[in-house]
Amino acid sequence: MTHLQVPSGAMDRSRWLPRIRVSWQAPGVGWWLWGAAGTVVVVAGAAMAMWGMFPVNLHGPGHFAGIMAPTCGLTRSVVATFRGDVGMAWRYNPLGPLIAFTSVAILASLVTGAVLGRRPVLRVRLGRLGWIVLILALVALEIRQQGQAELLMTTGLH
Repeated sequence: MTHLQVPSGAMDRSRWLPRIRVSWQAPGVGWWLWGAAGTVVVVAGAAMAMWGMFPVNLHGPGHFAGIMAPTCGLTRSVVATFRGDVGMAWRYNPLGPLIAFTSVAILASLVTGAVLGRRPVLRVRLGRLGWIVLILALVALEIRQQGQAELLMTTGLH
């Protein structure tokens, strides 16, 4: 009877499974860039939630041809989240509430780092399985957003 030998690294679970780690560290230069991005999302999202959407059209040519990207409706979704209408936010783009929450968390971490001199850090290593799931989720989001083309081509929130 012959035995098939598998290379030791081929079935290594640590390469396949996601890993999540939380720690504290001193704020670095790169972190301030993430903090600035989070601040922009929170400030712009809150401003648009209170006073209405900015009168700027950022859609590409594919949008006007009826081709929706996974990010279509993301701005309206974030604004709806800041207005407290999570149901409408989900209809526009399921990533909106996640982006809004993450931006608030990044801003809170930035403030914590400035006040305490260290900040909480969440590190996620997707692993092969995580990347596969992420790619499939993006494909599913693309298909979903294409199904929402009629809604996404309207003028949206005011």
